[in-house]
Amino acid sequence: MKPIILLLSLLLFSVPSYSQDDIKNGIEFTSDSLEVDEKKNLMIATGNVVIKSQNETIKADKVLYDKKLDKALATGNISIINNDGTVYETSEATLTNEFKNILALTLFAQFKDNSKIKASKLIKTNEKNIFINGEYTPCDCDFKNNEKPIWQLNSSKITHDINEKTIYFKNVVLKIFDFPIFYFPFLSHPDPSVKRKSGFLTPTWSSSSRNGFQSSIPYYFAPNNESWDSTFTNHYKGKHGYINQLNTRKKFNSGYLETNLFQGQVDTNNENNDTVFAGNLNFHSKLESNWHVDALAKYTDQDTFMKRYNFDTSLNYKNYIKTSKITENSFSEIEWYKYQNLETNSKDNQPNLQPSIKHKLFLNNQNTNSEISLSAHEIKNDEGYNIQRWSGSGVLDYELDNKFIDLILSTETGLDLYAIKNRPSSDVNDNKYLDRISLGVSVLSKKDFIFNIGKHDLLMTPKVQIVSMHSTNRKNDVPNRDSSDFRIDHANLFLINQYQGRDNIQTNQRLNFGIDNDLNTDIGSFSIFFGQSQRIGGTNNNILNSNSNRQSDFISELRWRISEKYNISYNTLLDHHNLEENYTSFELFGKMSGINYDLIHRSVNKDIINGENNREELKFSIDKKIFDVNLSYSATYDLNNNETDLVYEEISLYYDLAYMFDDCLSVNFSYKNNKASSDRDILPENSYFLTLKFKNLGEYGLNSLF
Repeated sequence: MKPIILLLSLLLFSVPSYSQDDIKNGIEFTSDSLEVDEKKNLMIATGNVVIKSQNETIKADKVLYDKKLDKALATGNISIINNDGTVYETSEATLTNEFKNILALTLFAQFKDNSKIKASKLIKTNEKNIFINGEYTPCDCDFKNNEKPIWQLNSSKITHDINEKTIYFKNVVLKIFDFPIFYFPFLSHPDPSVKRKSGFLTPTWSSSSRNGFQSSIPYYFAPNNESWDSTFTNHYKGKHGYINQLNTRKKFNSGYLETNLFQGQVDTNNENNDTVFAGNLNFHSKLESNWHVDALAKYTDQDTFMKRYNFDTSLNYKNYIKTSKITENSFSEIEWYKYQNLETNSKDNQPNLQPSIKHKLFLNNQNTNSEISLSAHEIKNDEGYNIQRWSGSGVLDYELDNKFIDLILSTETGLDLYAIKNRPSSDVNDNKYLDRISLGVSVLSKKDFIFNIGKHDLLMTPKVQIVSMHSTNRKNDVPNRDSSDFRIDHANLFLINQYQGRDNIQTNQRLNFGIDNDLNTDIGSFSIFFGQSQRIGGTNNNILNSNSNRQSDFISELRWRISEKYNISYNTLLDHHNLEENYTSFELFGKMSGINYDLIHRSVNKDIINGENNREELKFSIDKKIFDVNLSYSATYDLNNNETDLVYEEISLYYDLAYMFDDCLSVNFSYKNNKASSDRDILPENSYFLTLKFKNLGEYGLNSLF
């Protein structure tokens, strides 16, 4: 028999108890056959029975409906399909309240996100779905036919509050591979339709040799206004106290704002049970006319507690407000900042810039490039100095057309005005108001030469530059605050003012030369540079390098791009007299058999850093992806004094997609060994971190510190 529309059948049988009110209630019936018992006021529908309402569709093999009691008994293969994609399957269900309320036995349900529930009973209303003796899992498995998932939650009662869009669990046992692991009296999480919802997030627990048992319990607040949210977290630090954290985030049409406030009572370097407070702010916005505003603020009323309890590892805080604008031919910036140094040996270096104003204009045509710079700043408490400086400078480059050699004529001029209002006691100079005029010119010649070496071409470009800089003699009057760590390298070799900053400008004449070499071969491509600067006359003072000879170090650079497997980069500064290495940087990196590796060795002579000892360091890292699992290892060694000390290493294993096992569980592991610390309150320690990430439940973290 063809499907029969129930309403049409009722009209044909003229049963007064069945009327068009069924259509008004938004309910439609279809079935293969229909029987109506007028005396008992019963209807029996069999074969492909479909009951369709506004929110769901019910399918069954047979439905017995008592109109007087408003009660229907559905049997056979029953499916209840919600409009949100949830599907319930059972063999027997009782429908009441115009088919809106459902009581089902031995039920299986699958949600839109592929999570599943099995239960001995379902009580379904418009407001709540209640599962008795339920089993829940989001794992991708045949849960319906009793295939064991990676993990599941067994609960005496599971309640899905439709209005709150939350799933609540009572008397919960977490099973992993069918073994009971944890028991929770209560647990809840948003249902799959929720993007965000207020409530407790997954807590974390850890153990530390310093703090003992630790916990972090976050509460997430999601207001109706989706442009902002916040998280409040209580960090219990075991035997050392507690710290509360409030993290608030706000999004604007043209930017964002994020703040963190920390308050608590913990043991610090000052005293036990110390009352502490800290805060930070990060702001970005885009204004009209393409101006950008950035602000960063950090504060702590006790120098080390943020680092000691792993909230912020910074050794200094730079609080600033900066506005900037970049166009095709200009750059503008205004900045205010306050620098707070948390290192014990640098408390006198906490400058305050209020403000710094910069503007640069770039002009280019076929043969001429020019740059005009204007700047002004006031800086206070810069190692005892309070300085105001106003500067204006201009650079002009002109390239002469020549068939034989490339010739570039350059000139640079500048005017600097200083008001030095305070000096440290170590600076006996009492000049307060200073001016300086500078003028520099250079002639640079270069030529490309191409040589055939077998099947390959070698491109050689020698460069020779003569520079003459003339300046009002202020090298003993103006504190050098912007280029004291200056040293010659490839980046500044051919600049008219090699010091780059505006504080250290001196009268001198130099001869600079270098040669670039580029060669492509069967064993890779080579880029090689060698150069030097020779001071012909004038001075070279106020820099860290105590051996500032007329001849700079020899500058040597090598880039050897062999293949994806092997690449080499090598930079060195060689002493002019004895060819000893003052600075070296060697890097070997590449990818072999899916393994990325990077080996870096650096050494620096104490003479060019104004230190007490030479420094030498080796860093090594590897990582490999196996399927979707990433394995990585990194280590740093201190090689000073002919010793090899491991100062830091880290091993990590993590899954870079959503969930690793059956699309419901990820396991991340990492080990960190930190043996070096520059802070008096941070002890060397080993750390082990194990994080289990459960789909729909968040992350449960376990870590141990020794």
